[in-house]
Amino acid sequence: MKLLFGLPKPDPEREEAFIQEQWKRVKEPKTMLATILLSIPMMAVAGVVTWLLIGLFRPMRLSDYGFGAESITLQINPIHLVWLLALLLVHELIHLLLVPKVFQSEKTWLGLTLFGGFVLTEETMTRRRYLVITLAPFVVISVIGPLVIGALGWLTPAISFLMLLNALGSSVDLLSAALIVSQVPSKARVTNRVTKTFWKM
Repeated sequence: MKLLFGLPKPDPEREEAFIQEQWKRVKEPKTMLATILLSIPMMAVAGVVTWLLIGLFRPMRLSDYGFGAESITLQINPIHLVWLLALLLVHELIHLLLVPKVFQSEKTWLGLTLFGGFVLTEETMTRRRYLVITLAPFVVISVIGPLVIGALGWLTPAISFLMLLNALGSSVDLLSAALIVSQVPSKARVTNRVTKTFWKM
């Protein structure tokens, strides 16, 4: 595993050689901006799911976050930034720890860009494993999280907000999973070459 700042540059010659080995490329958005825009419907669905799960235990009221009927009061505390960074770290660590042979891998990176953190791996794995890695942060933090923490009575407005924020931020993961499910056979192997995804039977 390696640390990385910014995405590595694509290598067209390496990708072409990969295709010559009978790997097929998954049809994906070509830019990060396009990916984010296409993931907006996933963002809406994920947000509603987590909001409904939180609502089983406590309502999420705008007044909890400084929005009143006649005024808006927003207080930004340094601890809030720490929570956001912790959420980002936990989200990416969940991805990372599920990667095959993660600590021995020379083809796995934990990185940071202007769009946030990311985990990138070129390890080859089953489609099922790829989907588990992709969906795990959303499921653990924003689906199981509200149910467990809500049942324990620990679901504060701040924790609820972080869970909802994670759900919204998981939209690109959900889009990626949808593309894999719709294009890749269930018995195929999956891998990445930088940000491009390939599969092979």
